[in-house]
Amino acid sequence: MGLIKVLVVEDSDLVADVLTQALESDRKIKVVGRATNGQEALELVPKLNPDLITLDVWMPIMDGFETVERLMATNPTPILVITSSSLKEDVQLSLRMIAAGALDVMEKPSITDDYQWKQQQARLIAKVKLLAEVRVVTHLKGHAAVKGTAKTGDLKSPTQPKIELVRKQTSPLPKPNLPTLPTANFPANPHYQVIAIASSTGGPTALLKILQNLPPNFPGALLLVQHISDGFTQGLVDWLNREIQLEIRIGKDGDVPKPGLILVAPDRRDMRIGFGRQIETSADGQQILRPNGDILLASVARSVGNRAIGLVLTGMGADGALGLRQIRQAGGYTIAQDEASSLIYGMPKAAYDNGGVTEVLALNGIARRLIELCQIGHNLAADNRFGGKP
Repeated sequence: MGLIKVLVVEDSDLVADVLTQALESDRKIKVVGRATNGQEALELVPKLNPDLITLDVWMPIMDGFETVERLMATNPTPILVITSSSLKEDVQLSLRMIAAGALDVMEKPSITDDYQWKQQQARLIAKVKLLAEVRVVTHLKGHAAVKGTAKTGDLKSPTQPKIELVRKQTSPLPKPNLPTLPTANFPANPHYQVIAIASSTGGPTALLKILQNLPPNFPGALLLVQHISDGFTQGLVDWLNREIQLEIRIGKDGDVPKPGLILVAPDRRDMRIGFGRQIETSADGQQILRPNGDILLASVARSVGNRAIGLVLTGMGADGALGLRQIRQAGGYTIAQDEASSLIYGMPKAAYDNGGVTEVLALNGIARRLIELCQIGHNLAADNRFGGKP
């Protein structure tokens, strides 16, 4: 991609100036226009044809949610939600904007000390460059909004936008050289008990799609690392809690995984499962990403062994690849989201290339496979689901 054209939609001139300054510090990014509300953005997009839109949450005339719905129905464009805080109301609306078609969310950069400013600026630029390469197509749910029949306060069953990568692989991936791995044999009647998930960019909508299709009596325990801006994890949990049938909450020290419960790694802390099958959280170590998917998946491999399922979803980077391989080596079952349904085919590809993937699945097939796997041998251990040795 050549010069990245960005439309900044922000009702504060000061914040718009800060965003423009941050973005244009990179020579490959040009702010081609600014709008103070969603209505202005709708008028400017067909004229400017931006590669990406940074979009505020709360604005006069038309808020961020309605703006996303209308844009995805009329002029589908990659959208990065920029919010001023991690307050509950801001996070909730931001996540509804993602469900309506926006690609990701982050907090607005603020000019503090020079070091922090450069870090925020670098994160914003990296995010814009990444998302500008994603091609979004018409999101049919938004047509109702354009006709004036949709209510912006109601998003009980959001529909994920159809998304594609600009640079698609035209030939199928070769099968990984799995026999070279010291992989344990699967048990004759496996009883998979714990599902460990690593997810990043594009993860909230992918998780929604999967978790909405798991029944309330789902026999497996789920542990999740989702990379998201600090302060947004609780909002993500609250949002998912209203949309799915399973119990979901942030994990804490001493929690015990149990069937039908989803435990989510807290902000800025790694989450692992110990040999006593209890949750432990910590902020030790020097890893760049925290919470870290590899740490969670590796702990599940050690503690649960061949009763574990590992799942790596959409996201940039390679987090989860090492941990997924360890689960497979321990005899567990491992799944990676496929390229076509991944918003960013980074983490799943890294896991695949690392040789730790048992099966590659499209997003719409993952829930069904999890149900099938967790029902295998379920009746054999129904009385003591977490009591057997892995």
